[in-house]
Amino acid sequence: MTDTDTQLEKSDLILGYMPLSDSLPLLVADTQGYFEAEGLHVELQQEVSWANIRDKVLVGHLDGAQMLAPMLLATHLGLGGLKKAMMTPFAFGLNGNAFTISRSLGKQLDANSPEHALAGNAVAAGKALKQVIKARRSYGGQPLVFATVYPYSIHNLLLRDWLAASGVDPDQDVTLVVLPPSQMVDHLSLSHIDGFCAGAPWNSVAIQKNVGECLLTGPDLWRSAPDKVLGLTQEWANAHPNTTLALVRALDKATVWLDENRNAAGTLLAEAIHVPLAAALPALVGEFIYRTGETKQQQPDMLIFHRSLANYPWQEHGCWFLKQMQRWGWVSSALDCEEVVSHCYRTDLYHQALQLPTLLEGTQLSLDHSEEWQLEGIVMSPTAFTYRR
Repeated sequence: MTDTDTQLEKSDLILGYMPLSDSLPLLVADTQGYFEAEGLHVELQQEVSWANIRDKVLVGHLDGAQMLAPMLLATHLGLGGLKKAMMTPFAFGLNGNAFTISRSLGKQLDANSPEHALAGNAVAAGKALKQVIKARRSYGGQPLVFATVYPYSIHNLLLRDWLAASGVDPDQDVTLVVLPPSQMVDHLSLSHIDGFCAGAPWNSVAIQKNVGECLLTGPDLWRSAPDKVLGLTQEWANAHPNTTLALVRALDKATVWLDENRNAAGTLLAEAIHVPLAAALPALVGEFIYRTGETKQQQPDMLIFHRSLANYPWQEHGCWFLKQMQRWGWVSSALDCEEVVSHCYRTDLYHQALQLPTLLEGTQLSLDHSEEWQLEGIVMSPTAFTYRR
């Protein structure tokens, strides 16, 4: 292979991210010198909303960005905005989200489930929520308002799936609104919303400010839920193939570092997005508090950055997102999900960048593993939905 074959087409990049714990692969690749080691000079740009990130990537103001995986697919299909071919060669990790509710709603739920502890129990929490909604309707109360970060997000799709499985119609029985993650806590404290589903650290911020309590973490719903990816337009990736591979290598090194340096990552995150260290750490170190004053719960899978092949762009994840969009009538039922995802989830580039053996080629990811399992000697986290058992 010649130098020309590996020469970077572009070395000065601007990458966007949101103030969330799972932006850490970008922050670490920058501060630990992994971008520089790949010949990349990266400016990281914190954005205020997911729509802002999407639009800046589309017009080229950003070379790429941390993106919601369903948003990437929606943009590829032209849902909710302009249509442009998108792709990802790298996932930022697994889990990281939680469903936080107001203390007032928490008391109502507790009253409807005196025999069951609800925090962390998706089935019992769903039953109690259904009863609260039924009672509110009986006296003419306004529907509960829950916020998610973007229509085409794991937050919205997973929340809707859990609500539906609990006998709650997400389009009729509650009101779902969209807010930027960093604004969730303020809206909850002002009683504008009754709960929100968003990524760390904002759930811990709400709990520590005593304005909310966590009902369910992401792993309480889906044990290994996908979320953010490296989002690039196909046009950009095709024009910069070597640069794309260099980005994957740098981010891969960053996620390895993250799984081994959780406390240091908390300090980095707290400084970067201006939150207290005490709020940055719980999801990172796997010691999560559901309610103010309660003891810490061990949640080692709250944020998985590298292990369990967390960075592999599994096409099965993309297909689940698209099939949920079909379910809610957002895309045609005739859409060939596998065909769309094969263009957007570039497993071949992940393999090429990291020079991996071909053990994953042709491997399909089952979403039915309720316990740890093994794939070619690699320990994999459970993949099952807890509320569907």
